[in-house]
Amino acid sequence: MLGVLATVLLPIIVVVAAGYLLRQQMPIDLLTLNRITMYVLNPALVFTSLVDAQVSGGDALRMVALSCALMVCLGLITMACGRGLGLRGGQLSALLLACLFMNTGNFGLPLAHFAFGEAGFERAVLFFLPQSILSQTIGIGVAAAGASAAASARDHARTVVLRVLRMPQIYAVALALLVRASGLRMAQAGGALGGLYHGVDLMADAALPLMLLVLGMQLAQRAASFEQPRLTALAVAMRLVVSPLVAAGLALALGMQGLDMRVGVLQAAMPTAVNMTLIALEFNIHPPFVVSAVVASSLGSLLTLAVIITMMQ
Repeated sequence: MLGVLATVLLPIIVVVAAGYLLRQQMPIDLLTLNRITMYVLNPALVFTSLVDAQVSGGDALRMVALSCALMVCLGLITMACGRGLGLRGGQLSALLLACLFMNTGNFGLPLAHFAFGEAGFERAVLFFLPQSILSQTIGIGVAAAGASAAASARDHARTVVLRVLRMPQIYAVALALLVRASGLRMAQAGGALGGLYHGVDLMADAALPLMLLVLGMQLAQRAASFEQPRLTALAVAMRLVVSPLVAAGLALALGMQGLDMRVGVLQAAMPTAVNMTLIALEFNIHPPFVVSAVVASSLGSLLTLAVIITMMQ
């Protein structure tokens, strides 16, 4: 396990810590950096990864199915736990935000790359894409359901649709699939086509380190006092223990094995997505609790991920 900490997690910790310390010392414009990542570097990374991916269509569909099925199962388990604890309305919505949506982007993609190389990274992208879309659709729906203003449901639905249409990852996926279907080999092409691809690839190369820096800055900006410790502990257990176990069972049911299964389980073990704090703030769904879940699960994941990677290697 110490070897995993040194070779896989330590490089990530170094970059995240650099972002954390930088944000503590300087008034960094985090919103601008996040937009650069979301609207420029991340779509470039998705495009080049899918264009170059050496993953069969069946394997890709199984990874996407695992990502979606995991969210459904976690939703049912979380709802049952929440109802058993007597949670209703905003409290239940906040618990769902903390348990369902995982940081498969800023944290999961770099970790898969360090743990399993380029092949693992390509599979992690396939897991990340549905998570990215669902977090901005189902996540908003969950928050809206717990919001006090039920009369504004139509406005929330409109917000969901607009956010989906504004997600550049969707267009990056569509364009990448079009390139693959056409048979073009952009990486080997010369002239303007090759130059265009290498320009996009250059932006993609900048995505992973900036994702980790932004993650560190986000954690620094959202320091928590660990509100509702028992509920926070439940959210952490769901994210770091229950989620990878459920993913392992689903992967077996889907016929996944080898690297596909390992990457799927690893992605499922990611901490709570940092952007859930933004949704909780926007809809006033117990933001202190959601922030506590993000920070506690991010810290706890350093141990649980080391154990999971050690077992899978």
